Amino acid sequence: MEFLLYLNSHGKQLIHDLISAKFHIHENIGFCQNNVSFGYTVLPNKFVICTKNIKRQGYDPYFYINETVYHEAVHAAQICKGSALGLSVKQTPLTPDKLQNVRDSINATKNYSSEHEERESYYLEDKPKQVRYYVRKFCF
Repeated sequence: MEFLLYLNSHGKQLIHDLISAKFHIHENIGFCQNNVSFGYTVLPNKFVICTKNIKRQGYDPYFYINETVYHEAVHAAQICKGSALGLSVKQTPLTPDKLQNVRDSINATKNYSSEHEERESYYLEDKPKQVRYYVRKFCF
């Protein structure tokens, strides 16, 4: 899996935790064919990184692959919990760009993710230590 080459220590720890939590890690499958998605996580414990899309769109893979791992790991923790993590809107302030990302994700995934779940994921995607805390809390 090519994406492993781009992971920093936090990304590697999260992937290790997800594998231990029985998530199946995939690269460039399914929704990745739309050329827009950077990753997705769905039942039954499928975790996907769309490395080709990140690179094809000209984004820095060292940054965006790690950020995508963090973002999708939040969704994995939500799957383990069976719902959103419980962070309130006040606890998850987002920039206008990230709010637009939430809306875009909701439109792209239709009935697969709630606004609350996406908001948590976008808020936490640059906080790998907090993401790991939630993965370990809800998936172990």
